[in-house]
Amino acid sequence: MKTKRSNYDSLISYGVSVAIFFGALSLLVVNPVLSLAFAIGETQEPAINASKIYQSHTMVLGNNIKNLVITIPNEAHEPPGLLPRDLRVANQPYFPQIAIVNVGTTVLWFNGDVGHLHKISLVDSKNLKNLLYNSGTFPNFAASKPVMLNNTGNFAFSEAHLDPKYPNFVLNGTLTVVDQASSVSSSNKTSSAAANFDTVVPFMVPANQQAKLISEFKTQGFGVDSTYTFKSIRGDGSEGCGDKNESLLVLTSSGKTLDQVISTLKQLAPTMPCT
Repeated sequence: MKTKRSNYDSLISYGVSVAIFFGALSLLVVNPVLSLAFAIGETQEPAINASKIYQSHTMVLGNNIKNLVITIPNEAHEPPGLLPRDLRVANQPYFPQIAIVNVGTTVLWFNGDVGHLHKISLVDSKNLKNLLYNSGTFPNFAASKPVMLNNTGNFAFSEAHLDPKYPNFVLNGTLTVVDQASSVSSSNKTSSAAANFDTVVPFMVPANQQAKLISEFKTQGFGVDSTYTFKSIRGDGSEGCGDKNESLLVLTSSGKTLDQVISTLKQLAPTMPCT
């Protein structure tokens, strides 16, 4: 029995390694936008504007940002090419899907994908079999454990086997860690403390609840750097999800712990229909 169990564990371990390898490899081969992240040189101009994040899938943080919360939007688990009622809501499985951050940045993932568990694996792009971080499984309206990125390099994060209906579908993203010389300045010119934040959270909300939710986030001590409204890929407001349009908010905070940031997300995320 011990031998059979050992063989079984080895088979499972091999299967996970293969999934990570091919999932990360697809970042470089299948998706030319994502492959750009691995070609970045030393630095880029910081960019956290919501419109650019949605259109380019990319966020570039400066050296003043200590924490990044990558959010998993609702229906992120759905692969492309399905019937309209099963499509994703957003054009990417993570906000942001490509993140360029400074050395020493702490990253975690917040699950806004209603009714679905997620599990993030992080590997070094130079050795795709070298698992650097495993979040463990975390439910919707909860966050993964954090990981601090102390070394420069290019890294791939991914999830496989989220839904038995789509065994070959892998959710992919990249993290590029650099020595970034520049600090992020805010797009929000009306805030006197706009450039003094140390935490960034891109967060999707129904467009018809944007004003209410922005007010609630500000009451909790958050800033809103920028917003971008886009049409849901589903396009019909199905499943009682509210508006046909969604908004990407770039939330910022200063001096809050990650526990405090996640506590606010846990409080407000369940109030949004299907989001």
